[in-house]
Amino acid sequence: MKRITLILDLDGVLITTPPWKADEMDFDGYSKFNQSCIDNLNELLALTDFDIWLSSTRRTMKSIEEFNLIFANRNIKKPVLGFLPEYTSCANRKEEILRYLDEFKPENYLILDDDKSLNGLDNIIKDRLILTQLMKGFSQEQLKLAIEKIT
Repeated sequence: MKRITLILDLDGVLITTPPWKADEMDFDGYSKFNQSCIDNLNELLALTDFDIWLSSTRRTMKSIEEFNLIFANRNIKKPVLGFLPEYTSCANRKEEILRYLDEFKPENYLILDDDKSLNGLDNIIKDRLILTQLMKGFSQEQLKLAIEKIT
């Protein structure tokens, strides 16, 4: 099985709360994740070995251990391995991901994110992007695209 780095955002991927509403909290006091998005993510994670790296701005508020507990509480089948570094000079997610890819040079990777700045990525990187929609998240349609990209 090939190992794939999964660069994972949370808002607009697993958390689909509209921006005009406060997040609904789960039993552990953290934002509720969309169950169908979790199911789709788990289906993807079952296909090969993934190393999950969080790109979400939420990564600045919790530790990896805390996120792993949050993921376990939501029955996500793989733990978070790391966070994209906080590059203070980056203006947007696109720049953060480009810096991460340049610094860590993952051989195989997939990006799950709803950030529209990622539309500006070069095609070779954009080909590894699954761009979700804020209130739909990681849907069945995006799951099918992700499977195509990793197989």
